[in-house]
Amino acid sequence: MHDYWATRTGRWRRSMHLIAAPSLGERLYLVIRADVAAGQLPPGARLPAKERVAAELAIEPVDVQAAYSRLLTEGVLEERADGTLGIPGHGQENDIGDATQIRFEAALFRAVREAAARGLSGRETTGVFEAAVVRWEEIQRKRRVE
Repeated sequence: MHDYWATRTGRWRRSMHLIAAPSLGERLYLVIRADVAAGQLPPGARLPAKERVAAELAIEPVDVQAAYSRLLTEGVLEERADGTLGIPGHGQENDIGDATQIRFEAALFRAVREAAARGLSGRETTGVFEAAVVRWEEIQRKRRVE
């Protein structure tokens, strides 16, 4: 999960630099709201603690709190019984914040980073991924036949 939030907050940092807003809290608010609207943070996703986000974005915790508070007020986020914040599950019981999506994205990120270190371009890396999916589908078809 660490890799997932490190990559997510990295994207937030880059996006915040592109937004003209009066405060860092406002910028973060706009970035998180856009992520939720785009499905980048799906229903059930859990957000990291404000202290972690502040440290990773090199901003003050009060700015993260301002963003989180506004998102809570608007219903974009919900506070859970354990005190964590997340995207409302819309009736879903599963918690995406700890589940397959985050682990899968982290694994893909590691694979892409390794491919880049070995000199593969983005297009070549995508081709390798697509070939792996085709191979997986072939294996699944063979298992169904047997």
